[in-house]
Amino acid sequence: MRRWHFYVMGLIALGYGVLVMAEYVLISYGADFGWLAFYPEDQVAWLTSLPGWVQGLLGLHAAFALVGAMCLLAHVRAAVWMLAFSFLSQVVLAIWAVFFASPTLIALAGDSGLAWLVVAMVLVLSFLIYLYARQEKRMGEVL
Repeated sequence: MRRWHFYVMGLIALGYGVLVMAEYVLISYGADFGWLAFYPEDQVAWLTSLPGWVQGLLGLHAAFALVGAMCLLAHVRAAVWMLAFSFLSQVVLAIWAVFFASPTLIALAGDSGLAWLVVAMVLVLSFLIYLYARQEKRMGEVL
């Protein structure tokens, strides 16, 4: 019998993957519904004007997060490398958004500590999901 935390972490990973994919689809198609309807106008404009390589990397991140979570729940070993690539792509996206974007995400959010907190929390969550999958592979739970 699987340990209960395997299913809890699998559902957390799946929820994260679904949310990331949904946000990617909303951003890519310029939809102004869902939670994007609550964003300020300048933030929506910033999101819809992302460079092509950022848009592509965001799509890869979303795909790896979602498929990696499904593989984790299905006990497939590929979950580990998919979630690793998901985390690494999230790191690149965060570094670009905070330091190199014009305007930066921090300037767009009004230099509040909340933007830093959200970026840090998303990175930590993505990293913890990857670490969990890696540990489950070592324990033999992920085949």
